Amino acid sequence: MTHSVFDPGLEAITVAETELSDVDGDAGELVVRGYPIAELAANATYEEAVSLLLTGRLPPADELRAFRSSLADARALPDGVGPVLRAAAAEDADPMDALRMGLAAASLGLGDAAPRAVARRVVAVVPTIVAAHWRYREGESPVAPDPDLGHAANYRYVVTGEEPTAAQRRALETFLTTMVDHGLNPSTFTARTVVSTESDLVSAATAAVGALKGRRHGGNLQRVFDLLRAAHEADDVAAVVEARLDSAGWLPGFGHRLYDVRDPRAAVLSAALEALPGATSDAFRATVRELETAGTAALSERQQRRSAPTVEFYAAALLYSVGVPPALFTPTFAVARVGGWMAHCLEQRANNELVRPVARYVGETGRSWTPVEERGTDSAASRRAAVGPVAERLSTLSEPARLEILLALADAATPVEYSTLLAATSIDDNGRFNYHLRQLRGTFVDSRDGGYALSAAGQRVVDDVVTGDLLPGE
Repeated sequence: MTHSVFDPGLEAITVAETELSDVDGDAGELVVRGYPIAELAANATYEEAVSLLLTGRLPPADELRAFRSSLADARALPDGVGPVLRAAAAEDADPMDALRMGLAAASLGLGDAAPRAVARRVVAVVPTIVAAHWRYREGESPVAPDPDLGHAANYRYVVTGEEPTAAQRRALETFLTTMVDHGLNPSTFTARTVVSTESDLVSAATAAVGALKGRRHGGNLQRVFDLLRAAHEADDVAAVVEARLDSAGWLPGFGHRLYDVRDPRAAVLSAALEALPGATSDAFRATVRELETAGTAALSERQQRRSAPTVEFYAAALLYSVGVPPALFTPTFAVARVGGWMAHCLEQRANNELVRPVARYVGETGRSWTPVEERGTDSAASRRAAVGPVAERLSTLSEPARLEILLALADAATPVEYSTLLAATSIDDNGRFNYHLRQLRGTFVDSRDGGYALSAAGQRVVDDVVTGDLLPGE
């Protein structure tokens, strides 16, 4: 078997067919089971959204009551989970680590339960685990779930011990529904991969928690809030933005990997934040708006393209405003996303294929065994480390298709639109073209208003190729 596509991020690889959600990054649209996310989040309860994902349709009143009841009945923790969470709290464990441990322990007593029953159990118990660990860590006893409260209201209740106001409940409901599913994101892909091996749904959920914890996924919420807090405490928001860009070169909460325009979920959560009456100060909301303006302007000036706020920007602001402790922002993301995880796991089970990608071997060859007494110090590793950055750039440019893209841009006096650039090359596969263009963006190619153009580094490469007589003659 010949594998011709090398795509480390799998961005140009389709590995599943799904009926659950569709992300259109170019248009800035997210559709869940056919419903635009703005319409779903503005109207649905979290239970309705999860039921929609699991069954494919919005539940009638009697089915919705039964589904809500089934989730409420499954919220309580088995006896063995409490000691695990107390031990995690005593060690000051990260709340996401505690969720992973507690979720694994919560499988006790499930036995041979049907997959759909396990899915409901996992969705129901995640909020209880997060809240119980948090209260242990704060030196307080866990609050028993209230079966009369809906999923969103109960979550805030077991965390704080107080029932939310109607406005807080609606805001949290909007957050959970907005975040319930988002295509084949890393944690969802992780869950589907685990299920593809014919493992169980609890194992898939614990693996997904591990993926969501990462700072390039759900863990980014904490960094976004740190920026929001610094801006709110400063006299000059623009100065905070410039300082952050000078030190790190990027801003948490700006520029989504998939969306070239504003993340549609950001618009939903922004509206929810503005609708909160008195739950957050006007001064804090003003900081959020000022930071969005300052961040967008600074990134546009430095990168010559618009970088709009992502969903994490307004998610952090909204969760803070409804009283969720910042340390629980990423676990609260898990409270929302677990519904999508379970729907994807069931979909994977229904038409399963083992997820088994291949790797391109780039290591040593032709080596022979050396007895231990004859082995000297090998300096190859240190030499590789020294040339690493250079080798990375050379490997980026070693693909002929990428050089062809650079040369096509060199012929243009103004930024080139995507379709025009594609037509100017011999690359006839959109996925392959997208992959090579992504490898060049940021270093050799800039995204600007009106299209793409060579960066200074890209121009130097073209100049070296042309003036160095590296191209074949006519």
